[in-house]
Amino acid sequence: MANQSLNVLIVDDNEMNRDTLARRLRQQGCTYEMAENGAEAIAMIQPRKYDLILLDIMMPEVDGYAVLSHLKSSPELKTLPVIMISAVEEMESVMKCMELGADDYLTKPLDPNLLKAAVERCVRAKVSLSAEPAPPVIPQPVRTINEPLEDSAAGTPPLSLEEVVSRLVRMERISRKGYLYFSKTVFNTIYAKKSLTPGERDLIFLVFDGITKGKIQVVE
Repeated sequence: MANQSLNVLIVDDNEMNRDTLARRLRQQGCTYEMAENGAEAIAMIQPRKYDLILLDIMMPEVDGYAVLSHLKSSPELKTLPVIMISAVEEMESVMKCMELGADDYLTKPLDPNLLKAAVERCVRAKVSLSAEPAPPVIPQPVRTINEPLEDSAAGTPPLSLEEVVSRLVRMERISRKGYLYFSKTVFNTIYAKKSLTPGERDLIFLVFDGITKGKIQVVE
């Protein structure tokens, strides 16, 4: 299924965010409709009407969790791909989305290349499921939490999570590419393992707490 034939539902209570997503989708050749809140989205979604949902998490009254839960609990709608939209500080939300069955997530501010890749990945998964019944597709590549933020040189053993966090805290900065990789690695690890050890969870939150409080700067 080419992107030009995609019909996407954008769900976000922020008009500027909706317009940004709409512009990115137009650039990919997609058609789209918009919902201003979760309740409106639930009323609009019907089987085979949309190929993909872009769903904001934080919305008043009916939030993204409720919409996602509604979709994944419906026999007619559960295979509809859903990409969640998450702010940097919403690591708990990302974990909850995974448990509810989200197909992918993107962090704000949105990177157009990541959006394009996420859309194509979700559509490929949907086409694969339609062609031949199979278990839910886990986003690839799935890496373990102990792999490094950047590819290791040949023969260099991967850094442990403890070493990665120690370096970030000591350097007090992380590149945007490194941050996105770190976030995606955490998400994919949880997706694969379904859980984190208390120690892993504490280390991960040390990083995100440091970023939120400005102790670790995200730089270009």
